[in-house]
Amino acid sequence: MRCKDIERLIIASSDEDLSSEELKAIEQHVGRCEHCARFQGELGKIRTGIKAMPMPELSADIAENTRLRCYAEMKKQRKAALEKRSSPALSRPIPVYVWATLFVLTLLTMVITFPVIGEIRFDQTLTFKAAAVLTLIIQNAVMLFFAPILIRKYRSKRENFNGMANANAS
Repeated sequence: MRCKDIERLIIASSDEDLSSEELKAIEQHVGRCEHCARFQGELGKIRTGIKAMPMPELSADIAENTRLRCYAEMKKQRKAALEKRSSPALSRPIPVYVWATLFVLTLLTMVITFPVIGEIRFDQTLTFKAAAVLTLIIQNAVMLFFAPILIRKYRSKRENFNGMANANAS
């Protein structure tokens, strides 16, 4: 193994458990290489010195200042989240072409269904023609109800995606 590989293993030896092969490779290399032996010794001294150092005490002023800043940041993020919920994406009106399409479909449904509605009677069996008209009426009613909701949901997802893409780009 090269010295760089051994140095990486020496550094990793304190953070993670190395395999017996890796430990043996370090031992053999350090026995032959003065540079890596010195590196292992110096790193050991540094680690021992760090462990021997007393833990710094956090002053009450710094702790309070940090707590207040964290609270202010959380409040700012909560406010931003609330503003995002009421973003222009949700308050923008539904485009005119969507309303026009829905209006045309409604008119078309009326033109097709009004002549057949007279044939529908509750005391008779349901004909294929009457069932088709009822299906068309129900389908268009559901579409008219859910189209604005789906458009708003799509806009919201698209703007969230664009916002994430912009955040990742910067």
